Amino acid sequence: MSTLTELRTDAGARYAAAVAELREAYIELAGIEAAMNNGNVPDRAVVTFRGDADRIPHELRHPNFYPEAGDSLRDAWIARRDHLIAQHAGSQHRTERANGTD
Repeated sequence: MSTLTELRTDAGARYAAAVAELREAYIELAGIEAAMNNGNVPDRAVVTFRGDADRIPHELRHPNFYPEAGDSLRDAWIARRDHLIAQHAGSQHRTERANGTD
């Protein structure tokens, strides 16, 4: 039988991994949707988050397993958005040109 300390350690590791995955998924999804809503890419605008989170909420932080890292979610998703816009902006025109429809 595991001790409470061992159970806590295992649960804490799972929690830290889950919050890290939530952070990465938020950055990816927010960046993609912000790029789509930018107007400079061929994709249609989409409904997105109701706000602009910049940090993992205090209620989800844990002093041992997921403390405040000081990094900005906003800065990360904006960088992802900018990369995607640069990658996809004008792709509709390139596609039309390749198809001879421009």
